Amino acid sequence: MKKIPLLVAALAFVVGIVAAQYLLSTNVPPTATPSGSTRVPVVAGKFGGDFTLTQAGKPTKLSDFSGKVVVLYFGYASCPDICPTTLAIISAGLKKLSAEELAQVQPLFVSVDPERDNGERLNTYAQHFHPNIKGVTGTAEEVQQAAQQYGAFFSKVTSTSAMGYMIDHTSNTYLISKDGQFVTILPHEMTPDTVAASIREALKLQPD
Repeated sequence: MKKIPLLVAALAFVVGIVAAQYLLSTNVPPTATPSGSTRVPVVAGKFGGDFTLTQAGKPTKLSDFSGKVVVLYFGYASCPDICPTTLAIISAGLKKLSAEELAQVQPLFVSVDPERDNGERLNTYAQHFHPNIKGVTGTAEEVQQAAQQYGAFFSKVTSTSAMGYMIDHTSNTYLISKDGQFVTILPHEMTPDTVAASIREALKLQPD
């Protein structure tokens, strides 16, 4: 009877080895950059890209900011802790840039809560952290599409608080090059120095 568990274990081991070899042959692991961010290998058409949302009711495309490095973050204005912390770090990083550098950067705060974050409320919230941050959102479908393009996740969660619901979401920050190409993911644990250094690296990139 002991032979059956041994056979199952051996089979699982072999399957694991085969799966690992397949994954290693089809995926290139992320590499750390000097600034501590993560540079993710991107297959053309598989990650990132342009999207259309709205700012205070007006259509806004990522490509509208061509010629600038875009600092992209997905969150929502009613977020109790993660979003304010991240936006404060982004703001502190932006303040480390020179006026010349800052003029070549566009921070975007994409709300994953279009039901509540509409009109000027979103922009007012975003600019509370830094006057250059633009707040954008869209229909639920448009926001979902933009988030999926950048590997961001969000999900509405019922809450007993006065807000009625909260939203669980990833807390990564994405840097987009001047020609609209995804460059780097900055994790939630980033620092203002990491933000500033990563932006400066992106500013040095030459369009393809």
